[in-house]
Amino acid sequence: MKIFLIFAILASVPMWAATGNNIAVDGQGNVWWTGQSLPVAITANAFQKTDADTLCATQQLSPFDQPTALYCSHAFVMKLDPAGNVLYATYLGGSSEDGGIAITTDAQGNAYVTGFTYSADFPVTAGVVQRQNAGPLTPTVVPEGLGPFGPVGILPGGDIFVAKFAPDGTLLYSTLLGGSGSDVPALIEVDASGSAYVTGTTASTNFPVTSDAMSHQSGSGNFFVRLDPQAASLVYATYSDATIQSFDVDGQGDAFLTGSSVPSGGGAGPYVTEVDTASGQALYTTFLPELDSKFAGTGAAIAVNGAGEATVGVSPAPITGPFLVPSPPIYPLGASFLLRLAAGGAMILSETDMAATQFDGVLPDSAGNAYAFGHGTGALPPAPITPLLSVPCSSAGGEFVIETDAAGSVAAATYLRQGSGDVAVIGAPGQLSVYWAVTETQARTAAVNLLTVPPMNFGCLQNLASGLIGAGVAPGEIFALFGSNLGPAKAIAGVPDASGRFPTSLSGVQVLINGTAAPLLLVDATEIEGVVPFDATDGATTQVQYLGQSAPPLDAPNAYTPGIFTINGQAAVLNQDGTVNTPSNPAGLGTIVAIYETGTGPLTDPLEDGEITPLPPPYFLLASPPQVTFAGVTANVVWAGAAPGLVAGAMQINAQLPASLPADTNLAAVPVVLSLAGLASPAAPISVSISPAVDLRHEQRLLVRP
Repeated sequence: MKIFLIFAILASVPMWAATGNNIAVDGQGNVWWTGQSLPVAITANAFQKTDADTLCATQQLSPFDQPTALYCSHAFVMKLDPAGNVLYATYLGGSSEDGGIAITTDAQGNAYVTGFTYSADFPVTAGVVQRQNAGPLTPTVVPEGLGPFGPVGILPGGDIFVAKFAPDGTLLYSTLLGGSGSDVPALIEVDASGSAYVTGTTASTNFPVTSDAMSHQSGSGNFFVRLDPQAASLVYATYSDATIQSFDVDGQGDAFLTGSSVPSGGGAGPYVTEVDTASGQALYTTFLPELDSKFAGTGAAIAVNGAGEATVGVSPAPITGPFLVPSPPIYPLGASFLLRLAAGGAMILSETDMAATQFDGVLPDSAGNAYAFGHGTGALPPAPITPLLSVPCSSAGGEFVIETDAAGSVAAATYLRQGSGDVAVIGAPGQLSVYWAVTETQARTAAVNLLTVPPMNFGCLQNLASGLIGAGVAPGEIFALFGSNLGPAKAIAGVPDASGRFPTSLSGVQVLINGTAAPLLLVDATEIEGVVPFDATDGATTQVQYLGQSAPPLDAPNAYTPGIFTINGQAAVLNQDGTVNTPSNPAGLGTIVAIYETGTGPLTDPLEDGEITPLPPPYFLLASPPQVTFAGVTANVVWAGAAPGLVAGAMQINAQLPASLPADTNLAAVPVVLSLAGLASPAAPISVSISPAVDLRHEQRLLVRP
């Protein structure tokens, strides 16, 4: 699960879902931000214009260094307009460690922020429910390394704060909340009346709860709180034995909680509880494995519609340790289930299954549709509309959204072409905008139309050698992409121009990666082959243009994606004598072979994009040569760089075959694998013979061959 916010604007009926994100978007498209250490200058209308310069801890990075001071960080609140201009920026903190964790907005454009503070003098307003910090005032300092030396960090703790800011930045209220142990918020939501709801974890045995709180087995764990619109009193506050990983509130103030619970005498599993926060009555609790034992893990996301039906995303439970150093939970991918639960929680109305995923959030719209956001690598569920992107553009996974209709049937499903889905705005059914932070002060947005398939579209860049989507896109990688209406009906091959470079515009087709035109090797209506520009080192945003038309852009991360070229199923390899390796022309053990590949990243000395690599000297070497194995045995790499005579991006790895291979190796098809930064190419076979090694005096001859 990731920090997550969704805000919907539908006619005059606004809907919110609980968020753990540190950015939020209001109805005018302004972006509100919270966190630690204000990244911009304060504005003239700031509530708090200075922050305390207080020593919080010391750290000694090595036995040869003197201890250095670690000063306290403080919370901030910042508002940017849709163009990214700073409208408001303020500190929010006392003399000790403070931090903003989550922020949300209401229909009037007010912002609600929650976080933690160790400060005894954290700013609070008159008339709020708690004005004094009841928690520990000394920050909890933890090592971030394994030994006695190294950096240290400060864990969130102390008490919780909840603050409300008007659209112009005026502080409307600020209150503390908590007991004598450390209390840390995780999620915040606001309803139409202006009541804020906060959940998180508590180590307090005396956390403030109302008389109608749920029964509780121990005096710490998890909490759920509803404040009145002025934060003057607790409408409802309770401990919870069950974790609260997500919640939503309906129009009557009923809260729907989900997470993981452990029934008496049983094992942990996902649950849903509905609580009337006005009366404090728990209306129902459903332990989902009792409806079907396959529903294991945790309730990762929840939203409720106007009929009281909860849409719940069930995913594998987070892994919380033990870790060698303090670390956030790990949310593993696995079997996940999107369930529509009947009002009252006794029956499942619909179910959508997805493998290798983790749900992050759900939101209903006013038409009864629900939108489930998540991340993973699993196949999308079948839908009547072709997805905008059918698979993620990284083997590590990507963000997706599933739209289900009022009956719970899948109406649309797609991986997101851009953005993380952390923040989503629904302007109309099926019409989304997603927002994501790209720097500490900049957020981007992308429109997502789930109901319309663009006539011109394309999928993820694939390594041309392996034919696979890797962990990302590497600078200089030779790629293929596939789609519709991308170019002319008849394939056109690129040829070098008079300067010896492949064209960046071919038969009306251009591919821009981070705004730089990529060299093109082949174009037609359904396929484009080209080379990723070598300056694509900060992610890869790909745009395809053809005769003035553009396909929707597509983002992918940067990563090594080694792939070995093949010829008729055999690795593209030259033997030491310069002949092509084939089953009838094997390489001898101990000899040096040249392996041709792409996707292993930049060179120590750059070549121009689209240039033909000249014959050496000079040598254009890979900045990070890959490891080479033959049948699992590591080889000695004697040279690695741009392949002379081929387009820049095609690489040549000269590696010496081991003197021996495992006894059960099929010498006619010895698997060759390239590995770099933990990423491996698919195995490609070469043929080897147990013949006397070729005279290594021929090695230099091979090194300079194209």
